[in-house]
Amino acid sequence: MLKSLNVAQSGLNASKIAIENVSNNLANENTPGYKKRVVQLSELELIDSRFTGRGVRADEAYRITSQYMYDNMMNENTKSNYYDTISKITGNIEVMFEETDESGFSSDLDRYFQAIENLRTNPNSEIYRTTYKTQGKVLVESLQNLYKNIEKEEALTKLSLEENVIKVNNLINEIGAVNQQLGQHIDASNDLLDKRDQLERELSQYVDIEVDRSNNEYMLKVGGEIAVRYNTNIREINLVEEFSPQIDRFSTNPPTGKPKDLIAENYDIGIGDKISYKFNNEFDVSVSIGSNKYIGSDGEEYEIDFDGDGTPDTVDETNYVRALSFAINSDKNISAHVKAYNGDYSVDDDGNIIDNMGKDEFLRLDAKVDGEDGKFQGRIVVEEAVIPTVQSSNTTAVALTDLVDPAGGTININVPGTGNIPFTVTATTTYEDLINNINADPNLSAELTGDGKLLIANSANPSDGVTVDDTGLTTPIGFEDTPKKSGSLFRDEYSSKDGEDKVYLSVYDKEITLKSGILKAQTENLTTASPNNKIIDYKEKLDNFARSLSDIFDKFVKTTSDGDYLYGHVASDNYTGDREIKNLNLFSGMDVMSLKFNEDAVNDLDQVDLDYMATMQWKKDIEFDGFAQDGSNLNNTSLSEFFQEIRVNISSDKENNDFLLETQETVFQSIQFKFEQLTKVDPDEEMINLMKFQASYTANAKIITAVDEMIQTLLGM
Repeated sequence: MLKSLNVAQSGLNASKIAIENVSNNLANENTPGYKKRVVQLSELELIDSRFTGRGVRADEAYRITSQYMYDNMMNENTKSNYYDTISKITGNIEVMFEETDESGFSSDLDRYFQAIENLRTNPNSEIYRTTYKTQGKVLVESLQNLYKNIEKEEALTKLSLEENVIKVNNLINEIGAVNQQLGQHIDASNDLLDKRDQLERELSQYVDIEVDRSNNEYMLKVGGEIAVRYNTNIREINLVEEFSPQIDRFSTNPPTGKPKDLIAENYDIGIGDKISYKFNNEFDVSVSIGSNKYIGSDGEEYEIDFDGDGTPDTVDETNYVRALSFAINSDKNISAHVKAYNGDYSVDDDGNIIDNMGKDEFLRLDAKVDGEDGKFQGRIVVEEAVIPTVQSSNTTAVALTDLVDPAGGTININVPGTGNIPFTVTATTTYEDLINNINADPNLSAELTGDGKLLIANSANPSDGVTVDDTGLTTPIGFEDTPKKSGSLFRDEYSSKDGEDKVYLSVYDKEITLKSGILKAQTENLTTASPNNKIIDYKEKLDNFARSLSDIFDKFVKTTSDGDYLYGHVASDNYTGDREIKNLNLFSGMDVMSLKFNEDAVNDLDQVDLDYMATMQWKKDIEFDGFAQDGSNLNNTSLSEFFQEIRVNISSDKENNDFLLETQETVFQSIQFKFEQLTKVDPDEEMINLMKFQASYTANAKIITAVDEMIQTLLGM
């Protein structure tokens, strides 16, 4: 009977512990991260000959959880927070572009065009002229305010990223501290395990994590890199910002060999040709072949001394790249933003840049400010000299070894002031022979152009030109005046580089590749080269708008009396006809923040200018690619519609992301619901357990009472 008392006592103790566990579960029902406990009961081992058993014991209270469901829930939580962060960023920007019927950039643009119409009806009205000036300034300010608001969102995103990195490191250190406490116990403490799970779950909001708990060890990875291992190896996450400068190369991009000068590849540079570099449609410098001076952005002439020997250097076909580099670096307005080089430079052991001064390579420009803040746009404009020359009118290219006329004959070249100079052509005379004969005359020069045409010029007095009579040949060659060639050259996109801001996380100087989470969304929208960067996408679209606005309101050419135009300064610079190139100079700049409205230019507008400007409101084929308005880009539209497309794109991005967010949250909540069904405290279930263990306790107490009565009976006999 005494053994029965021991059995009942073990039952009382086990029931007491189980009831205490029920009480603890109910008390922590709303504790974040708490997982319900279950007391594990087991029969006491037999150590004697009894066959009824020795009773029961409470071995441990273990947590109810599913590691598989928990890890999946953390992964889905990371994705949900990624989409949520993007939604907040796009939502904030969407609010910036909200408009009413009377306010917003669209209204400012409409009022700007209306001011043009009013001034067009009465060009002499000072009221209309003043109104137009006001609306021009308002248009620029309104566009720049939108851009600045996006930049503020960018700055807030960066500030939030910095704060979140601190939070991530705090969580990593807290997990390490919990691991250290767990390491002091033989058996893991449930409350510490719950705390670590809660820290992991909070960490999964910011970054994607992997946790390996196999073999009673612990390893936590962030973005594939170890952040916590065991209880001592803790690696903090570092926020890294790298900025690289914009580099423009005006060169060819051959598959093999060295790059060549883009100017020489497109133009046959000669005496009197003018080569200009135009920076941001605001400043330009130029050099001319045959001159030892350059024209600065202030319109003044300055001596060229690119070799630094104190003697002015005359620009020729072999050194114009070095001369243009010198002009750019000497101009205070342009050199404040960029540094020009003759090709790709080398660097000595002390880190000093060594430019190529031996011969021309190609024009290279490096931004002086690294990253997106130093972005610029420049182009080279080549204007061939107006020197009368004649060239053969053949449509098929000829070679130096080709015969001029197998039947022979005579070519007469008339030089003003000298008279006719005859040249005999025999059955064996090649073009090389004819060119040599012409060049032997001190008054003449001849060459075969790259496209296989015979070019003849007056070398003694170039501006007087020559005339050619080839009717003395059996088969005349045919000659025509050489057309003036002029145009713009843009940087080679393959070898040039945009200024980049790169923001990323690292562990021990090793970059972390994040898959999702708050920090991925923020780093993506702060890294300019990221294809998922919404902020830079919207800024670039506004820059494209500003660039085209500046272009079409700067220059134009009225090509016909019916109102046909060449639009913009790029297309006008390429124009070689005899129509007047009209300079409006109303806007300058190549992006939003460099955009300026020139009030003084308004005073010079005439009726022809205003008629051209009035077409802008209804022009639906404006190109926004930064090049000439020449119809080469199929994605063209009007100024108003382009801006509306920006607004639609922002709203569409927000709507698409919200759909992904809603879908992802549904997945996350589904997993979370099932996980919590398994792990959360259920009051009804606990009350059933309470009644069960209370009944067990009462039954064991009754056994003790019964045994006690039996013992008392024995003692009373």
